[in-house]
Amino acid sequence: MTDDGFRFVHLTDTHIMAGGTWRIRGSDVEFDTDASLRRVVEVVRALDPPPAFAVLGGDLASPDILHRERTLTAAEYAPSYARLKEILAGLPCRAHYMMGNHDNLEALNRALRPEMPVTTPCYYGFDHTGVHFVALDSHEPGHADGALDAAQLAWLERDLVAHRDAPTIAFVHHHPWPIGHAWLDTMPLRNGAELMGILGRHGQVRWIIGGHVHTEQVIQREALTLLTTPSTCIQLSKTAGETHFDPGPPGFRVVDVRDGRLSSYVVYVR
Repeated sequence: MTDDGFRFVHLTDTHIMAGGTWRIRGSDVEFDTDASLRRVVEVVRALDPPPAFAVLGGDLASPDILHRERTLTAAEYAPSYARLKEILAGLPCRAHYMMGNHDNLEALNRALRPEMPVTTPCYYGFDHTGVHFVALDSHEPGHADGALDAAQLAWLERDLVAHRDAPTIAFVHHHPWPIGHAWLDTMPLRNGAELMGILGRHGQVRWIIGGHVHTEQVIQREALTLLTTPSTCIQLSKTAGETHFDPGPPGFRVVDVRDGRLSSYVVYVR
């Protein structure tokens, strides 16, 4: 990349779970999410040019998958976030973290954002080389779907007004529009239309990048384009009307930004 451009990576749905592996639903296959993320980190380390930063798009730790019968405490999440932090130490760049429906806010903040009070919501903005980025927090405890509360939406409006002259890329875990997958579309961002209304009023926002769906998609509505990124572990597919969990290959998205314009592609680690 030239001096007027840079690269970042979007890694999402890492689902690190200390103390076990993810048994793929409807099968006897067990998937090691630690090992798959380590493979992804090695590929990111080999990128040329290297990324300026990484965005970790939610569902970062998921020990709850091993204990679906009850709600886990922040202390029970802590070993999984510690393992995630250790693996991500291998990245060649800094990381920005987001919440997904499987995450725990207190445990995430303690491990990955220690400068923040443990109850601080995980939404914020940051800037890089003239481009503004907005990371949103769609996590709602106890829900597989998501929502952005009124305080966050008001913050977003203020933030976009304050950065009206900067090209802006937004991130959210849950998909704001239907993606054409019957099961996943029962777990969207419930007030996605409200979010899209706000983004649509600010012409500097052209792209929104999400996770949650464990699949690669590009969906455009008017001036906004939604990119979804595959998981660094198990992928989802739909064959003959049925949902299938596939043991990889792990994937992530590489995004190149030049002159305020975005181009991207997905890497699958085979």
